[in-house]
Amino acid sequence: MAVDLNQIMKLMSDPQIQSLLKGLFSQMSGGGGGGGGQANLSGLVDQLSKSGLGPQVQSWVGTGKNEDVTGAQLQQALGGGTLEHVAEEAGTTPRQAADDLAKVLPEIVNQATPQGQMPDPQQLQQMMGKLFGQ
Repeated sequence: MAVDLNQIMKLMSDPQIQSLLKGLFSQMSGGGGGGGGQANLSGLVDQLSKSGLGPQVQSWVGTGKNEDVTGAQLQQALGGGTLEHVAEEAGTTPRQAADDLAKVLPEIVNQATPQGQMPDPQQLQQMMGKLFGQ
């Protein structure tokens, strides 16, 4: 499946997708509200890698072609509780949340790691601010 950057940008402008991503990054930072909720891309990458999606995640971080991931794979890797919470906050179902995230996460991780490595936290915060129009 070829990545259409215009399609990704259209999805990213969808308030529901933004809400899903904000919620997911907040969950990965260990805070469901307080504590700043700093976008924790490395926590997300670690969680997905440890949950059986290592090859896909490494393709997103690396400089080669991004491997696809399915909503079902994300649901399994993230665990029901995380996805249920994120979906509830975004006003959608866990299954739809997983499917939507599967469409945008590979490109978001790819864009956040242009040199094939994780950015420092300050750079990541700036990038996420731009991504979410803040």
